[in-house]
Amino acid sequence: MGDGAINYMLGIQRSIPIPRIGIDKLINYIITVGENPGINCSTLRSKGLDIGKGRGDITRFFARIGIVRVGEDCSVALTEVGQGIYRALIRDVYLGKSLLHLVLYSELPHYRLLMDLVAMEGEVGVDDLFKKVNERVRELSPSAWINEVAFKALLGLGKDLGVINVSNGRVSLRHAAAVSECLRSASVELDGQEIVRLGDLESCLRGVVGAFDSGRFMDMVRDCVEPIVAPGTNPRASYLKILNRECVLRALLSTLLSNI
Repeated sequence: MGDGAINYMLGIQRSIPIPRIGIDKLINYIITVGENPGINCSTLRSKGLDIGKGRGDITRFFARIGIVRVGEDCSVALTEVGQGIYRALIRDVYLGKSLLHLVLYSELPHYRLLMDLVAMEGEVGVDDLFKKVNERVRELSPSAWINEVAFKALLGLGKDLGVINVSNGRVSLRHAAAVSECLRSASVELDGQEIVRLGDLESCLRGVVGAFDSGRFMDMVRDCVEPIVAPGTNPRASYLKILNRECVLRALLSTLLSNI
């Protein structure tokens, strides 16, 4: 089992609690912290932007996925990733949502599993999807599972971010909004190894978010992949053997954020 598979399995075992909050409140939270670096947890709660005890459910959630950092005095500021999402939301809410989706896809194994299953199924019933998600979770870790509350929270996030459609008890993927789908659709599996064609990935991402610096991406992803380039071919036709998918996702996010 490779490092990526081990990390994914461990992530499944260590679930991150997801607050049952609408996307508008999550976006307002990011914008408020972006406009007020160092704002206190209690102030966020008084503004109606957080719930729960202590630091607050949303603050804890965003801290766990790397969007905010929290000081000992409960002051909250955006991380570099959080600042990139904040700039994107100010410029274009659609782009900001796409990048927030990619962060969730990178940092929440259950969310990634759910989105990958929807992509593979094409369209699937909500109840059937719930069963399939837990079947896959048990394959990765027999003692782990996703309860119905967490499943609905994940489904709600995907719907609110414009990544999936949920209608008449059926779930389907909205490809135009899913940055992560570019990586999946540009990949093939060969002898159990995920291979990505760089040109296909670049074309898909430009269609979703506009500019994409493939040179910067290659610089950032060099420790995550093993390039496969045939002599005399165009570099854009090169293939990448993925050694660590989480590393690739974070490099992809950093590359996209660098253009904002």
